[in-house]
Amino acid sequence: MSRWFKILPLLALSGCLSPSYLDTKDGASKNGTSNPFGEVSFHVFDAYTSSPPNCVAILPFTYASTLSMADAELVRKTLYAHLAPQGKKDIELPRIDFVLKNLPKAERQNYFLMGQRLNCEALMTGHVSEYTSQYVGLYSKVSAGAELKIMRAKDGEPLWQGKHIAASHGGSIPLSPIGLAAGLFDAALNVEEEQSFRIVDDLARRLVLTIPDNAIAIFEQPLTSLEISNLQKTPKQQSIDDFLNTVSHEPRHQQKASLIKAINDNVFHGVDLKRIYDAVLKAAPGDAQINGLYANYLVQSGDYFKAERYVETSLAIDGQNDALYFLKGRIQIKLNDLSGADRSILRAIALHPTNPKYLNGLGFLNSLRGRHDRALAAYQMAIDLDPSNGYALYNMGVTFYNTDDVQSAWDYICLASDAYLKAKDYGQVAKALADLKELKALNVVTNDKIEQLEQALLNIQRNG
Repeated sequence: MSRWFKILPLLALSGCLSPSYLDTKDGASKNGTSNPFGEVSFHVFDAYTSSPPNCVAILPFTYASTLSMADAELVRKTLYAHLAPQGKKDIELPRIDFVLKNLPKAERQNYFLMGQRLNCEALMTGHVSEYTSQYVGLYSKVSAGAELKIMRAKDGEPLWQGKHIAASHGGSIPLSPIGLAAGLFDAALNVEEEQSFRIVDDLARRLVLTIPDNAIAIFEQPLTSLEISNLQKTPKQQSIDDFLNTVSHEPRHQQKASLIKAINDNVFHGVDLKRIYDAVLKAAPGDAQINGLYANYLVQSGDYFKAERYVETSLAIDGQNDALYFLKGRIQIKLNDLSGADRSILRAIALHPTNPKYLNGLGFLNSLRGRHDRALAAYQMAIDLDPSNGYALYNMGVTFYNTDDVQSAWDYICLASDAYLKAKDYGQVAKALADLKELKALNVVTNDKIEQLEQALLNIQRNG
């Protein structure tokens, strides 16, 4: 089932703040500044409509000479946050970056090879044309713009393209929290940065609205977290060299504690952070905790193969760590080792049977394997432990949909929407609303849930 088109139902929630949407084959604007809130130019090619991609990987964006890589990455991360809930396979950004980094430089524009390495059918490329913020007294001007394309990886065939500049003038940005992707982010933002992030979020949300959501599909929780750091970071008290030199003179047991504290305090980043992990591994190579900590770091870096090895090392030292068995299972899912993932997740559940996240993972795994009865049983056990588990309720609804029980699909997605609303996960509420509208067209027995959700989201916007 193709969800075409998400723009119209969601514009009703945005009222007069919405830009105009222009479907134009070449993506060029024809109406100029006809709308004071900008124009979103886009086109969905016939190749997308006839054969929607089941996966879209967002490659790093190029950017204007006046911008920085950090600006382009902010736009990319926010687009990922909005695109991830769609019914497409999720390739997380650290994994994409890791695969790119390990390709020879001459091969990094080989989209056919990228598609193969990522096991992903389509790729998104883009150029961030602007990202500016000016604050003078009570006046502010914030803008962000991008031109994006989705192509089929195997032959470069265009599937979708879009272009937009989101801008705001004035002392505040009257955006609704409905579209804000902050639920997927650990964001530490000051007031000015929050305004800038909101306009980037507006840019991403509007562009993603023009990308068809293929179908009602099982939702996967992200394995890695997206972080937006405060642009005005507190200066480090020490350089990495000075810190490591100081630690090297400490007693052995204290070295481990100091290094772990530096990791937890998020003081060092990038290459410096890797040096911290290398140092702590050297200080305690046979420590189960350290090997597990390093495995988590590798997952966040997108190196799933190496991460699995460190998980196994940790579990060989301490085989009672349920969290690491679950991490191993999730890594194995990413590496398409579904049988291995089944064993790992079941082991995690055996060690901690009352953790609903583990049962969520088991349900997702069985959904991937087409074992719908087992998936439903796992999700139901998760809900029994946590009745507000929107993830399990939603995926139960999708599982019923996939087995042609559309009435049960309606019932459970209704329950999921209530859980998401209570949790203030408004992005997932909007997704559930779109699903319910599709299900209504299949002649299910409905109630007034669609109207309730629309009114709830409208009230949230007005009060936001």
